[in-house]
Amino acid sequence: MNFVAACESYARWFRGWTNSVLALTWSSGTTSDDVLAAYGISPEITEPMKILGGDIDVLIGRLGNGTIIMDYSVDSPTLGILPALAQYGPCLNAAWGGDVPQIVSHYAQDGRVIMFDASSRDWRPDPDLVSVEQWIATTPAGTERWDNRWGVAILITAEALLQAAIDEEWMRSTHVGVTFPT
Repeated sequence: MNFVAACESYARWFRGWTNSVLALTWSSGTTSDDVLAAYGISPEITEPMKILGGDIDVLIGRLGNGTIIMDYSVDSPTLGILPALAQYGPCLNAAWGGDVPQIVSHYAQDGRVIMFDASSRDWRPDPDLVSVEQWIATTPAGTERWDNRWGVAILITAEALLQAAIDEEWMRSTHVGVTFPT
């Protein structure tokens, strides 16, 4: 199988596992405890959880040199904690649900933020389209993949950020589940 076909197959497999996830964040340099601290959540109210299990707002799993945060709730505060997480290393957040704009956000340790709609980069890019295009060109996915297969580009960029890829074992593993108090 060639590289492009392998990437497409992986993206379909990944999407199958994460079809109920609304947003994903890859946070380099962080642990689950760092993420919980950024949320202001005590580890005592977390529970071990699998990806498709139970009533959950957020799932936090360790991968490579950081963590992956999976948001299952529309009201999740993850976007608000990204600046705090970026102190440990760059973070990449992507809206993953099919009914919302596919906003991609990259937070750097120095405070720089790039935000854009992956399906329409010229719609409200932050800080501007030139900055977004420059950032895209420097990602491991490259401009052509962002132009043609932005879902695959997100995964390639995220996995390079954490220096690890999610596999079947990771998907079936138990991670940290958080249900926010109401």
